[in-house]
Amino acid sequence: MKRNAQKWVLTLVILLISTTLLSAKTPKYIFYCIGDGMSFAHVMATQLYYEHGNNPNGKESLAILDFPVRSAIRTYANNSLITCSAAAGTALATGHRTNIDFVGIDPEGKPLTSIAKQLRDKGYAIGIVTSGQIDDATPAAFYASQMRKDAYLIGRDGADSQFDYLAGSALKQPYGKDQKQPSLYDYYRQKGYTICRGIDGFDAQADKVLLLDADTTLRSWLPYVIERDPEAMGLEFMVKTGIDKLSREKGKKGFFMMIEGASIDHASHPCDIATAVKEGAEFDRCVKLTYEFYRQHPDETLIIVTADHETGGLTLGETSMKPFHWEYVNYQKMSKESLSNLFQRLRKTGEIDTWEKARKILAENTGLWDKIPVNAGEEAKLMQCYYETIVKKNSEQEITLYSRNEPLVAEAIALLARKIGVGWTTFSHTGSFVPLYAIGCQAQQFGTLNDNTEIPNTIRKIMKIK
Repeated sequence: MKRNAQKWVLTLVILLISTTLLSAKTPKYIFYCIGDGMSFAHVMATQLYYEHGNNPNGKESLAILDFPVRSAIRTYANNSLITCSAAAGTALATGHRTNIDFVGIDPEGKPLTSIAKQLRDKGYAIGIVTSGQIDDATPAAFYASQMRKDAYLIGRDGADSQFDYLAGSALKQPYGKDQKQPSLYDYYRQKGYTICRGIDGFDAQADKVLLLDADTTLRSWLPYVIERDPEAMGLEFMVKTGIDKLSREKGKKGFFMMIEGASIDHASHPCDIATAVKEGAEFDRCVKLTYEFYRQHPDETLIIVTADHETGGLTLGETSMKPFHWEYVNYQKMSKESLSNLFQRLRKTGEIDTWEKARKILAENTGLWDKIPVNAGEEAKLMQCYYETIVKKNSEQEITLYSRNEPLVAEAIALLARKIGVGWTTFSHTGSFVPLYAIGCQAQQFGTLNDNTEIPNTIRKIMKIK
């Protein structure tokens, strides 16, 4: 009798759990936030900057650190332990692992269907937002089925998606590789999109929107936060505008918005900690916008925050005994890439013909010497680099995925990183785990995940999509 009673109790518990899962409310609003290149170390670095970097926001904390659901996610591609944004983006968008440089297609080249398209077909409004190019790998994985190099075809897929809101810095190839194909701008208009440029050019009444930067010459990501005009369009504006638009869409069941902080990755490839941290802070402010929406709709909103991969092999602690100096982040005034471009221009004009002039420019833009102590040995190393690369011109530039950097600038930014207290291991991606955080309706379903393909498949489960 006792054994039978235990069986009945167990059966009842299983029945109750199953009934609860089947009848559980599905979220009306889903935010899928992806910090490109963002590792656990990037998260911690941004938090430490908030706490100890003399940040104007005082004792502010990262929003995700208060999210109740947390996990660690594998990121490898089908044919490589170290993934790329195309393969990782495809895994995050479709739930299928694929090869390097494959966007929305499986290893055999067959099209895959993203969770965004499936939700669109169920009557949800869809928004895709990035601080990078709207047709780059991660955003493209949610609407395209192409090879990554075929940016023109990816752009056409974006228009064909009929997603309600697409926002990013620019289109990679608006006229194709040879500038002879029909204009993608015209194609988007033919598909019913209003093309808006920047903050002042945004049309809140438009049906379908393609929002791009106001600078029509821009063919990459938005200017970094560290050097961006405060009045210029940033990721926060695109997210806030997208939330306002999608939440007003009539006749829709709700909305899905993917938000990518693309420039965390861009800044981490050249190992530029100050620039990367400020990009991380902007991404956090965007997550806070989604959290504010969640607080207004707590029973209907799901927020997921993760990354596509880690970039740079960032470590916190350059040596075990050295103190951190997160306040030094504030003294860098432009990105490593922009400072390199400045030095390249000055080399051509002959305006840095002495070490004193070169040091003055470095000091103004990094804080070294002026606000950050530099000892005699460190300065001697920088001087040697100056004479080898600028006077003798016998050293090659540092080449990373997105930039070519002056050796002297690279040496100065590396010194700044050591002064702050961090280290880097590579100019590329790594195979490290990345974080996952979630809050809101059905967020508990994400607590035990450990693979990037499981995220969209879990969304499918809770949204009852086969």
